[in-house]
Amino acid sequence: MKQYFTIEWFANTGFKELKGDTLDNGDYYRWWQLDKNDSNITITYEYTKEGKCLGGYVEFNGEQLKGKILTKEDIKLLIEIM
Repeated sequence: MKQYFTIEWFANTGFKELKGDTLDNGDYYRWWQLDKNDSNITITYEYTKEGKCLGGYVEFNGEQLKGKILTKEDIKLLIEIM
C-alpha cells in the first residue's frame, strides 16, 4: 500500500505528528493528529522495519472511520465541519 497522505501535506494542513512506537516484530507506526473545536482527526500509518507502508487508518474523535478510502478532499471536509 502506498502512503496516501505525505508528511508535507500533514504539516501544511495543520496536523502535528505524535510520538510513534515500535511493534513487537520490529515494524513501527507513525501518527498525526489535528485538534479543532474539541474534536480531533488522527491518521495512523504502519510500516515494516524496512520502511514499507503496510496500511493506515483514520479516526475521528477516537472512532475509526470505515468504508471507502478517504481522500484529501474528504479530510478537508471533516476539518471544515469541525
